[in-house]
Amino acid sequence: MRRLAVLLLALFLFSPNAPAHAADNPRATLFSPTAEASVPLGEPLLVIGGAFNGETGGITDVDVSTDDGATFTTTDARGERWALVIVPDTPGPLTISVRAHTESTVGPYNVTRTIHVGGTTLPPVTSDTTLFLNDVRSPTVKDLDDQPVELGLRTTVDRPGSLVGVYLRRGNYTGPVTARVWSSDGTVLTEQEGPAATVGQRITFTTPVPVVPGEEYVVSYYTPAGGYLSTEDYFVGNLAQTPFRIPVNAGVYSYGGGFPTRTWNASSYWIQPVFRP
Repeated sequence: MRRLAVLLLALFLFSPNAPAHAADNPRATLFSPTAEASVPLGEPLLVIGGAFNGETGGITDVDVSTDDGATFTTTDARGERWALVIVPDTPGPLTISVRAHTESTVGPYNVTRTIHVGGTTLPPVTSDTTLFLNDVRSPTVKDLDDQPVELGLRTTVDRPGSLVGVYLRRGNYTGPVTARVWSSDGTVLTEQEGPAATVGQRITFTTPVPVVPGEEYVVSYYTPAGGYLSTEDYFVGNLAQTPFRIPVNAGVYSYGGGFPTRTWNASSYWIQPVFRP
């Protein structure tokens, strides 16, 4: 019986129909900037993305090229997420190419995206669009601060439309909050109560806020007992996600509530506005 079992195992392993072990096949993804977006000349630009290698995993590095592969820059990848700050210094189209590594394999440039430095392009937006944030710049923590505070995000948009809501990722405080949109001079344009939530929630504004291209707005929420989520060293470059334009040091706060204007170490407080064209 033992010889028969060994024989059957050998036949299975060498059978042309036997499943093969998957080889490394690392692939990169690019979340921001979005395709055909226009970005300022000579200002830091935050490039963020992900990488994957099927069920095998084991991503070790992600490389970015802005000169058709002539040179490469290794990003500060953390597992399957990565980020890089570049400073576009030549006006016109700029193509970003990305590839991922494992210990044994360098993947192809499977992502290639063109943006416009100093341009005025307006890629189409046809439905509700939520700003995407990726927790890669530094560890995201549930801040132990327990003081009442208004936490905000500065943003502009590249076209007319409305801010119709906000998505919040929550920290240790899971009770009710109040979401607001402010003009650049501190005028409240709308506010909306949000119920208790444990992980994340979308708060939809009963009264959407019409927004003007190029004007700055602050989207925020008030927590009466701190307990928020934060990531330092996040907004160290501009974030260009059509239709949003997020500046350096976009995360702002105000203890006790009120119009948030203070910044701390380029922090993100995980506030993701929702735009409707």
